[in-house]
Amino acid sequence: MKARLLALGRVTGFATATGFVSVISLVTTWFILRAVGSGEWGVLAAIQSAAGLFGVMVAFGWATTGAAEVAALGRAKRGQWYADSLISRIYLCLLAYPVMVLVMASLNRDHVLLVIAGSAAYLLPYLGASWFFVGEASPIRLFTYDILPQAMGLVTSVPVILASNNLILAVSTQFAFNLVGVVISARRILRNSGEPARLNYALRPALARLRGQRHSMTTATTSALYVSTPMLIINALIPGSLAQYGMGDRLFRVALTCFAPIVQFVQGWIPEGGPKNVRHRVIQATRLTPLVSVIGGAAVYALGPWAVSILSSGQIAFGSDLALPFALVFFFVSLSQVWGLACLVPLGQVRILARSTVLGAAVGVPLLIAGALAAGLHGVAWALAVSECVVTVYQFCVILAQLARTKESTQGSASGTA
Repeated sequence: MKARLLALGRVTGFATATGFVSVISLVTTWFILRAVGSGEWGVLAAIQSAAGLFGVMVAFGWATTGAAEVAALGRAKRGQWYADSLISRIYLCLLAYPVMVLVMASLNRDHVLLVIAGSAAYLLPYLGASWFFVGEASPIRLFTYDILPQAMGLVTSVPVILASNNLILAVSTQFAFNLVGVVISARRILRNSGEPARLNYALRPALARLRGQRHSMTTATTSALYVSTPMLIINALIPGSLAQYGMGDRLFRVALTCFAPIVQFVQGWIPEGGPKNVRHRVIQATRLTPLVSVIGGAAVYALGPWAVSILSSGQIAFGSDLALPFALVFFFVSLSQVWGLACLVPLGQVRILARSTVLGAAVGVPLLIAGALAAGLHGVAWALAVSECVVTVYQFCVILAQLARTKESTQGSASGTA
């Protein structure tokens, strides 16, 4: 009973933290749309989506498997492990930022200053420590040091844009608060996580550490590729549909943020029970997740058109024909996040996790381009749903096979002991 109450408390804590920033994000979207219109907001949505792709270059796998690795580490080693990751990610950010600016500026030549400010603002959170606090199973620290500064940046940007009608100033405000979040998260971890941590700025060891994250990086990169690529394809081929797809993408991401507490809890819960309980907990997570995913997908489909109408004040057309593929995308991605990130990693299948996302990208990217050329916006949305389905089915098959192998090995060792 005590364990169940503890689990409920963690999920509730993570849900409160992520739900808070989701509500703030939606309210901010409403104000921005009313202030600058759907055209400029569509460009901003494209920048935010691209940040999801280039941000993977910054997080370099730590955001993918870091929570499970933190949960498995002793408290004394966590601070130095985080310090090492932070230095490596700072160098990666310095490389990723100019590349992102060049790509997005070439696609949005009338909004170069917005691209410069937005790229900086939305890459910064990838230097943060959300995954570390998830691994610590600490929703309070996640909220206080990571989510709250970002939310305050969104809140503060509202009066800025109302007073100036200048989206660049509003995004620059978000940049300032995102930077504060990165700094205070790092200070808290480095000062209070076990043994004192030391920051080593030498370039060679910073780059050498990336080798250990290569499988996680492959997973994160390919996953972000076919999640963020649709906006880049639309930006290049059908820019008039940016706002429509951007709103569908926003709904999907908000729904995924609401689902994040489940992923965050399971990522810490499975490994913390020790190796002997991993198989049982993976089975429980695999069985229960589809129910939550179905409910979330149904909510996206039923409430999506209504939510878009309110958020855009009727400026953006978004019917059930678009809500359906985005609901399916949510269903498959939410399953994949639990089955892939939370289940395959503690089962020792990080390579398989990487392989599944490579498979999704190999199927998805050609489909996305073909869909855009053949059926426009709807073709892109359905292509994304198909690619996510391929990834999820593959991961599920691998989990079933791995569980069968672990069952056989357990029975074999038990009979041998007898």
